[in-house]
Amino acid sequence: MKEVRARRALLAARARTQHALVDRATALASGLGASGLAREVAGGRLERLQAGAYRVAGAPGSWEQTVLAAVLAVGGDAVASHRSAARLWDLVDGDSTVELSVRRGRGPAPRGAIVHRSGDLTGEWCTQRLGIPVTNPLRTLVDLGAVAPGRVVADALERALVTRLVSVAAVERARAAHARPGRSGSGVLRRILDARALGDRPAESVLEARMAALLARHGLPSVAFQHEVRAGDRFIARVDFAYPAQRVAIEVDGLSAHASAAALQHDLTRQNLLVSLGWTALRFTWPDVIRRPVSVASTIREVLARAA
Repeated sequence: MKEVRARRALLAARARTQHALVDRATALASGLGASGLAREVAGGRLERLQAGAYRVAGAPGSWEQTVLAAVLAVGGDAVASHRSAARLWDLVDGDSTVELSVRRGRGPAPRGAIVHRSGDLTGEWCTQRLGIPVTNPLRTLVDLGAVAPGRVVADALERALVTRLVSVAAVERARAAHARPGRSGSGVLRRILDARALGDRPAESVLEARMAALLARHGLPSVAFQHEVRAGDRFIARVDFAYPAQRVAIEVDGLSAHASAAALQHDLTRQNLLVSLGWTALRFTWPDVIRRPVSVASTIREVLARAA
């Protein structure tokens, strides 16, 4: 009985590092044996989620747990990838797809999971995130292009740039390393990089990148990005976009732009200073940029015409 308790303690310790999961290999290595593992399941102390992956009884479930259970079921070099990896890296929201990649041609197919067999998934493209083996952000962006719409990939790229997970140069190197006939993800990412309005400059938010693309797409004049407005030696403000010759400043406000009264007061004071110096300040929200791009472009064009 003492040996059984010791084995259970070993499995519990492992489960604490694996989203309350125990993998079959660890259970067998503990000395429990196949019959002992079966008894743990039959006794209700472990719950079988996948072939080779068990949840400690009473532990809450989660999407991350579901992904790791699928990875453990495949075993070996399996990693979360594609849409699952993008969600783990916070590059997409709410996609519950369970998607894995392995470096071999055959192997288990976990229930409810998509498994990609890859011939170029080397160790340099893999890491861990939240205790789950996963493709790194660079490989994730390449893979995402093979399974998600271009706009989703473009926004994921901007999120990765904003959070400094990647640089444009590193993404281009990763794309080139995976470029080959038949790999659609590499081609999608190449087109997004080529069309990126900010070139190799990082934006401070996905909304800024969307605004830059809007300006380019609607044929508006070249704009200064993250422009500093000064009155002599005095710093006044740094604005998201500017047409300095016409003294037109453009700001884009995300959903949390005015998270507090102090932030709102700061923005209003800054805007009043710009106006006092003869600038026209335009502000657009996420719904403006995403849902009303033609109206946004028309407004900017009319203001520039009047300023000229």
